[in-house]
Amino acid sequence: MEYLFKENQKFTQWWLWVILLSFPIMSFGPFDDNKINILHVIIGFFLPIIFYILELRIRVNNDGLHYQFFPFHLKYFIIKIEDIEKIEAMKYKPISEYGGWGIKYGFKGKAYNVSGNLGVKVFLKNGSNIMFGSQNYKSLARSLSNLINNN
Repeated sequence: MEYLFKENQKFTQWWLWVILLSFPIMSFGPFDDNKINILHVIIGFFLPIIFYILELRIRVNNDGLHYQFFPFHLKYFIIKIEDIEKIEAMKYKPISEYGGWGIKYGFKGKAYNVSGNLGVKVFLKNGSNIMFGSQNYKSLARSLSNLINNN
């Protein structure tokens, strides 16, 4: 299948990885009676691993906008071109508008993002909207605009 736009994004913030990699270290101590709590060790190693495999995948083809936040979404979801009212490439405030990064539900709608503060807000004909964070937000917006204008 030919894509007009394709982007995969991962959590790459250095400060996040400092925090995440401290969990395995902290999981080994200190403990009462010098016993290691296996639950702490499992959680300490599980959190960095889950963040390592997390990936936001965005694709645009003639059908519409396909998105997946792997591993939470095991398949792609699609927003069909005919369901899109308009789009807006923009700078936004991830923390104050959506509550941070990841899959977020905020006062301004739903958001899928992993880093930064640039993205494309997709306004749907049903009145809802979804913000897609993107490192290549202008290319994403251009691809969607071209499809909307050609339909």
